[in-house]
Amino acid sequence: MAKKHLKRVAAPSTWMIGRKESRFIAMPHGSYSLEHGMPLIAVLKDVLNLVSTRKEGKRVLNSKEILVNGIRKKDEKFMIGLMDVLTVKEIGKSYRMLLNRNNVLVLAPVSETESGIKLCKITGKSAINKGKLQLSLNDGRSIIGSNEHRTGDSLVLEMPAGKIKHHLKLEKGCHAYLIGGSNVGRNGIVENISGDKVTIKIGDNVVEAARRFVLVTGSDKPVIKSVVSV
Repeated sequence: MAKKHLKRVAAPSTWMIGRKESRFIAMPHGSYSLEHGMPLIAVLKDVLNLVSTRKEGKRVLNSKEILVNGIRKKDEKFMIGLMDVLTVKEIGKSYRMLLNRNNVLVLAPVSETESGIKLCKITGKSAINKGKLQLSLNDGRSIIGSNEHRTGDSLVLEMPAGKIKHHLKLEKGCHAYLIGGSNVGRNGIVENISGDKVTIKIGDNVVEAARRFVLVTGSDKPVIKSVVSV
């Protein structure tokens, strides 16, 4: 049986929460790893400080329009994860969940235009019926792709429909955002790809990162502007 709650002191270090204010916190359910996703109630209470208690948070979810990637959510344990967009209709604001340079999940304000897209990394691909290719994405969804889509590339999806808007290739010269490792939360330009290692120029420095930590954000510039500000 799945756990309903998680001890706050045992929650991932990426969660921006008070560790001692109460004993437990909601256990989220979703397809992200616990390091890359949080329960919606904790985001409203601990990250955005929009509510002060769980009871108040549940009331807001039931009575107000709280959207994740353009779809209304009422489940307090719904997992909002990396690159998801949270929209609070009552105040007219949208935020994208990102990892900052301290490896902590934060919500960065986004424009109305940018709130309608989501960036996903292709983590796998497999052949299905009638020669079609199914792509597995880092947020747990599957989508039909083509031979030009490669593992490690990124897709810009139109939300809430989830349709592919752009395909961003992991290649020399592309812009990348690091979602793990010692340079997490930083942005740079890919200089070289060799096996599982990617060399990236960040400012005046050149660093090496594991391929699994590299999220392509654009060809000539990042399509997600908020990654530059965290």
